[in-house]
Amino acid sequence: MEIGSKEHKQLLMKGILKIALKTIFLGWVLGVLLMVPSFIRENIFSIGLSYAGQTIIWIALIYALAIAYKKYRQTFSALKNGAND
Repeated sequence: MEIGSKEHKQLLMKGILKIALKTIFLGWVLGVLLMVPSFIRENIFSIGLSYAGQTIIWIALIYALAIAYKKYRQTFSALKNGAND
């Protein structure tokens, strides 16, 4: 497999997506764990934990998408510039 070939680009994309999905999943797990007490017993503390869990889920999603986009641009622009040289 050559650097910059179609197969190489697919493997790079697959790796970037894999890391983004792992980050999203980790944020989702932590967020849901924080939300569980509000499902069992609703009080001020559990509601606060629920909000914190929802916030963690959204932040993890935004962070994963931003990092994946940045890595995609870096990687593929480097490949494009390397092919032109």
